[in-house]
Amino acid sequence: MGKLGYKGLLLLGGMMMLGEAAQAQYLRSSYFMEGTSARLQLNPGLQPTKGYFNMPIIGSFNMSASSNVLGTSDIIDLMDSGSDLYSNDKLFDRLKADNRLNVNLNTDILSFGWYRGKGFWSVNVGLRADFGAALAKDMFSMMRTMNGFALEDVAGTNQSYSLSNQTLNMKAYAEIGLGYSRRITEKLTVGGRVKVLLGLARAEMNINQFDLNLDVPNPQYANYESRGELSPSDWYGSHYDYSANGNVITTLKGGGMTFDNDGMIDDFDLDAGDLGIAGSGFGIDLGASYKVWDNLTVSASILDLGFLKWKESETTVATVSGEAHEMIDASNYDRYIGGDFLSFERFDFEEGSPEKVKTKTRLYSTLLLAGEYGLLNNKLSVGAMYTARFAEPKTLNELTFLATFRPKNWLNAAISYSPIQASGKSIGLAVKLGPLFVGTDYMFFGGNSKSVNGFLGISFPLGGKAKPFSEL
Repeated sequence: MGKLGYKGLLLLGGMMMLGEAAQAQYLRSSYFMEGTSARLQLNPGLQPTKGYFNMPIIGSFNMSASSNVLGTSDIIDLMDSGSDLYSNDKLFDRLKADNRLNVNLNTDILSFGWYRGKGFWSVNVGLRADFGAALAKDMFSMMRTMNGFALEDVAGTNQSYSLSNQTLNMKAYAEIGLGYSRRITEKLTVGGRVKVLLGLARAEMNINQFDLNLDVPNPQYANYESRGELSPSDWYGSHYDYSANGNVITTLKGGGMTFDNDGMIDDFDLDAGDLGIAGSGFGIDLGASYKVWDNLTVSASILDLGFLKWKESETTVATVSGEAHEMIDASNYDRYIGGDFLSFERFDFEEGSPEKVKTKTRLYSTLLLAGEYGLLNNKLSVGAMYTARFAEPKTLNELTFLATFRPKNWLNAAISYSPIQASGKSIGLAVKLGPLFVGTDYMFFGGNSKSVNGFLGISFPLGGKAKPFSEL
């Protein structure tokens, strides 16, 4: 019987994201703040007022999380539920047929940029991590039944659950980037960034199909009600029949899944001393801005066009395919009824071949389109921006309206409003005061936020200012 369940994948994800401290959606509120280097992350064709040197690690750190279902108060409610998680009606009623979550972390260990000649150069060495999940409501419905929350409603019946198209995917990698932008004409500026990628770890769980029929016997209600909890013996005699197709993939130097003598998942092995490069790849960012009139500028960018190719030698695979028909008794109760709700034991995963799964994964690309109108000799501006991040399991779209105040290089401020991911219930704020820059696109005043992000930057001037085009 395997020991590694969905919590093992989440543990690996935590190691990837927190241990690597790291492609995020970046801070949209910073886009028109000319005094910050953060805007270069959104468009390499833009240029800051001056060159910069970001403090290592915390000089350019940001994170974001979004869900189509769970908000901040739901997460707090979930954490407070403890053993009552599956009987939490409030949380269960909020779930949809398809429940999605995305979390992204990003930090630069080293990043700086400077003006030289007719162009602006930038260098960054960073760490990135992405997590995505899609879980079916039927999974939680099944576990409510199996935890006896509504046993009297299902006893003596046949329960059917469709748990197909569920995914958990995580990856962490390092990035070494070189950027360059240049004013081609007085109105047009173009730029790009090339990035060498070093894969650190990935983990995937793909349940393409899992159709379950659970034929539940009638328990001894007197005993059940007097105990106030479900006993394993109440399930004995149940028929557990399913058809499944899916896989689990891990790529990690110095670790991965291990298997017992029967080829079943046994555990997850990790030797921190052997951690290293488990893959490599390439990425590119492209951007441009164009001054239509003196006060009107439009811009666009496409970020993270690229891929990571993971080493087969560092990859372990487990697969499941086919049908199973089991009667629940004392010998297999823990395998089919107990355990974690995504435990690998429940799916009968067996060791597979890395040659039969994809070793190349794409980056989560982002498309950005923006327009800005300057006022008061360009000290103030209003603008709008559309972004689409092609993440898994589903693309994240956002429309953002911004007002930016930038009287000095050391003083920039912005307020933004993003109606889609936040359901129109939040504002964004960003402030640069001297070397310190902080901001968020989603600041909620009460309510239940389904999207959160934050940015922290500490940056110092480096080199000279941007020159007028006539002097280049």
